[in-house]
Amino acid sequence: MVEAEILVTNPSGLHTRPAKKIVDASKKYSSEIFISKGDKKESAKNLIKLMKLGITSGNKIVLSCEGSDESDALESIAALIRGLTE
Repeated sequence: MVEAEILVTNPSGLHTRPAKKIVDASKKYSSEIFISKGDKKESAKNLIKLMKLGITSGNKIVLSCEGSDESDALESIAALIRGLTE
């Protein structure tokens, strides 16, 4: 398992459009991918569950990946989250 702590800098947080981008990117990998905020942890491959985390700008989240392509998944999705601007 690999993990990265990420500061969400997107001014509008992870509302529907950016969350959908994360879900679509996550589904390209066979690894299990989770995003945690505080004590809540949800699959990054499920839009509804991801939205339930209520991630806003300035939140610190933990992205964790486990599986055969975990390093690629972590690198790609972390870069996506850090680059969100909408």
